[in-house]
Amino acid sequence: MNALRILGFAGLAALAIALSGCAGSVAAPVSVQALSAQQRMMLHFADVSAETKSGVVMTPMDLDRISQRVKAELSALTPSVVGPADASAAKVKLVFTRYDRGSAAARALLIGLGQIRIDADVVVVDASGTTVGQYQVAKQFALGGIAGAVTSTDDVEEGFAKSVAEIFKSKK
Repeated sequence: MNALRILGFAGLAALAIALSGCAGSVAAPVSVQALSAQQRMMLHFADVSAETKSGVVMTPMDLDRISQRVKAELSALTPSVVGPADASAAKVKLVFTRYDRGSAAARALLIGLGQIRIDADVVVVDASGTTVGQYQVAKQFALGGIAGAVTSTDDVEEGFAKSVAEIFKSKK
């Protein structure tokens, strides 16, 4: 009987870990001003910066951490896309419109409570300072129970960074 109970707990733990994985999945970006396929292929980024809209509370460390994560995802996607600044280098600007860490305790109680939510406008600015692309990216996690309790803001930030990188992925 104890072996059966241990197996049950192990299965429940495995399910929680698997469900928390969706926090790191890609959310489809919404195009406001789409980059053309040619622009996307020719882009070279010198920087990823982040700021908040009025009323959104984030620390400078939060902004820097997420910017670095996005930069790492862009580099992993295509190593040549991120590099030193030159005359043709573009910039990605993240403008956070919502950042809510939620509550692990509330998520553990019920689906939908204490959800983690990260929303931002992703603006692509060319070397001359002209906006050449703009997208909205929203990533959230609201599962309850054990999966909700073990999922952290870090997991959702990872999914957010992957979602931003998805904008620049070559569409075939």
